[in-house]
Amino acid sequence: MHVRHAHIGKTPHGNRLILSFAYRSHARTFALPHLAALIVFVLVPIIAIIYLAATCYFIFHDDVLAGLMQRQADMQYAYEDRIAALRRDVENANQRADTETSDFTARLHALAQRQDQVESRTALIAAFADRERQIGLPPVAGDAAPANAEIAPAAAAPPSAAEVSVPPHDGKPHPDGFDLRLQDGPHPALPFSTSDAAPAGATDAWAPDDIMRALSARYDHADAADLTLLNTLEAPADRLTHRVRETLAALGLSAHRFRMPARGTAHADEDGGVGGPFVPLPAVADGSPFAAAAMRLQSALATAEDLKSVLPHVPLKAPLPGALAITSPFGPRIDPFLGRAALHTGVDLRGVYGDAVHATAPGRVTFAGFMGGYGNLVEVDNGDGLATRYAHLSSIDVVQGETVAAGTVVGHIGDTGRATGPHLHYEVRIDGQPVDPERFLRAGAVLQSAMAL
Repeated sequence: MHVRHAHIGKTPHGNRLILSFAYRSHARTFALPHLAALIVFVLVPIIAIIYLAATCYFIFHDDVLAGLMQRQADMQYAYEDRIAALRRDVENANQRADTETSDFTARLHALAQRQDQVESRTALIAAFADRERQIGLPPVAGDAAPANAEIAPAAAAPPSAAEVSVPPHDGKPHPDGFDLRLQDGPHPALPFSTSDAAPAGATDAWAPDDIMRALSARYDHADAADLTLLNTLEAPADRLTHRVRETLAALGLSAHRFRMPARGTAHADEDGGVGGPFVPLPAVADGSPFAAAAMRLQSALATAEDLKSVLPHVPLKAPLPGALAITSPFGPRIDPFLGRAALHTGVDLRGVYGDAVHATAPGRVTFAGFMGGYGNLVEVDNGDGLATRYAHLSSIDVVQGETVAAGTVVGHIGDTGRATGPHLHYEVRIDGQPVDPERFLRAGAVLQSAMAL
């Protein structure tokens, strides 16, 4: 069956849609009004389309919904992954910031500890310098620069007046602005100018790491300067020790025979007394080169102080003022009265009758009176086996048992006993045996020229 033709035309009933269907010899004609035609050709297809769409929707609804949900889930997962990644980035950044802050704090704490170390070492060096002055050690020519000396870089600009600090005139080393601790009021300037060792092209604003490195370099320089200063302070003590040992050896004495004064009593009178519990100083107990040098200097000063404390008890001073003239030396000679060989147990010193005779070392008078060929004699026990005798005196100014100091007048020149004229017979004895006093007089003159005895 097929439609032969269809047309719209006027019919007796008005305008209608004429549809003719023919199949072989059969034919059928329909006349449709406009409204029916509209329903058939417009509404019916629309309804069919809607039906098909609804059918497809219900058929594929689950798949479409699942796809949409999957897409939504994928988007959600993507956002969550992105948020997690951002959170991890933030946590990593915070962790890095915390690590950097902790590292900066640790480095700042380490610098603060080095600040305390510099102050402690400076105070210790000042104490060593004070002790050297108390001992009476001569200063060293060309002393090393103190720990606060500046290092001037090759291309550094000269420091301004605000950057130069004048240390107190007390002869002690002082730190130069090394202060990291919090203070009230304005903070002091950094202990370096921004021109010191500044990186090429650096701006005026220094980064914290640059400041840390600069401070560390300055502390390293302070450590090296402190070590040099300790070695410099050790030189006078070593020289004194060497000189005293040589002097005692030349006199036939050993430092071990002398009783050393107890620690802390050497300057008790002049210092007014000091004391307190012993607390070890960390600066000399950290195993650093500075600690080793400080221990060496401490030992050298103790040895020098002990040996110097021995010197006043050795008869090194002259018994007569002015230049000494020896009329008869120590040792074998021809006796002036008998003309025979004899041992002269001292030295005869020329002097004017009545001139004062002085004790050459402190001690206790063990004899004061007339003794045979000695005439009027004063014998002083200087301790540790040493004794001195002053003979042929015209008068005696001390009594037995009296304690005398070096320089005390014990009598006056005379010619009592076996004497051909006014002079002083002077003896030095070690463990009761006479030794050459001239060695003591020469050693005393040498040491007196180098230090005050």
